[in-house]
Amino acid sequence: MYIDCAMPGFRRAPLSSLLDLAWRTAFRVGFPLARIWWRLAHARHEGVAVAVYVGPALLLVRCSYRTGWHLPGGGVRRGETPDAAAQRELSEEIGLLASALAPAGSFCTFWDGRRDRVHFFELRLVELPRLQLDNREVIEARLISPIELQSMVLTKLVAAYLARRLSLGDPEPT
Repeated sequence: MYIDCAMPGFRRAPLSSLLDLAWRTAFRVGFPLARIWWRLAHARHEGVAVAVYVGPALLLVRCSYRTGWHLPGGGVRRGETPDAAAQRELSEEIGLLASALAPAGSFCTFWDGRRDRVHFFELRLVELPRLQLDNREVIEARLISPIELQSMVLTKLVAAYLARRLSLGDPEPT
């Protein structure tokens, strides 16, 4: 089930925006520099990732500065709970308002040049609402079937989340 932004339910900000282009360029240049700094500074990070399911299909996003498909998510701000951060990131990145997210564990690893603790959440929907991609950080979104996941280039974080699901005996959502 391949669905991209050209299909109903997805809406992309105007692609020709000069401001969006400037943001994407800043992400592409800044992200590798930030990774170097994080490695040198031995930085620690706390983040969130949200697995959005519509039936058995999983919503993945492609970022302007990263190789591979990723889950919507980002960093936890000072004083913010992981649940609140996950809701904020869904809204900022894809325009999805979600009030109830199910915790799905956490994962500690060394990723992007820093020690990272990522809290996973799941959101199960009957149908996908209209999404609004920011077209700066997130430039594409796809609803992917479990079979298609096997041939996708995924980030380390998505691969770890899916491997954890398999290890728990839950290969596909119900």
